Amino acid sequence: MKKFYSFALLALTMGFVFVSCDKDKDDPQEDKSAKAIHSLPVSSIDAVTVDDVKSYTLSLSLKDNQYYLATDTTNKVGYYWKDNIEIDPFVINHTFSGYGFGEGFTFSSCTDNKTPGYTNLSAITKKGVSTNTYLISNSGVWNSTPSEISFVDGKSFLAKEIYVTNATYAYLAIKDQNDGNESPLVKKWTADDEFILTITGYSGDQITDEVDVYLADGMDILNTWKKVDLSSLGYVTSIGFSVSSTDTGDWGMNTPAYFCIDKLTVEEHRLK
Repeated sequence: MKKFYSFALLALTMGFVFVSCDKDKDDPQEDKSAKAIHSLPVSSIDAVTVDDVKSYTLSLSLKDNQYYLATDTTNKVGYYWKDNIEIDPFVINHTFSGYGFGEGFTFSSCTDNKTPGYTNLSAITKKGVSTNTYLISNSGVWNSTPSEISFVDGKSFLAKEIYVTNATYAYLAIKDQNDGNESPLVKKWTADDEFILTITGYSGDQITDEVDVYLADGMDILNTWKKVDLSSLGYVTSIGFSVSSTDTGDWGMNTPAYFCIDKLTVEEHRLK
């Protein structure tokens, strides 16, 4: 039953990278096939050097109401095709299948914060922190690809901060008990319920520290971008993201395992 979290949107041709998700602009008579584009347009990877400290902030921009699908079909894992997105120095775990988003992270500029269900790859904010684009994750426990960001060549960076918010899918499932199913799998949320994003720092295989962020604390459900201090993670070779919820059943967590992040900032300290 939980597999419906892993299948997103339309059946797609494998070479396609961008897919529109602007429902308001859909024309039933027009061809909705996306054009093949083979690189991710990066509008702003901020890299600032001060006193031999180089700071990197992951902040991107897609065209409006699109999301990004990687296209590597040579590295197949199960029925998904694993193709991490590399934007120096960041390596973003991502999977792509012939049926859409899949698992891990993908970039989205979708603005629909009204439609419930897994077909809606939007942040509840309808935009990123400073651009129209953000990262959205599907991190369900059934997934073979973890939601993780690492760094090129296994390098180590000092974690600084990140912004987080809810995906529309999870937000409406919690707030309105509407997960897009005729018979909702989620329960009615109460003041005692919690939906938590755990951000874990790793140095190799060792955990450096963890930071918990409440995506929903009772009826206080996050609907803005929340800045989170990651400095306690220290120097990391990767950062993992996972979610937990008090709404669980025989098959595990019922709350949709979707969330959004933006503007991850890390530092590289150069020795003189």
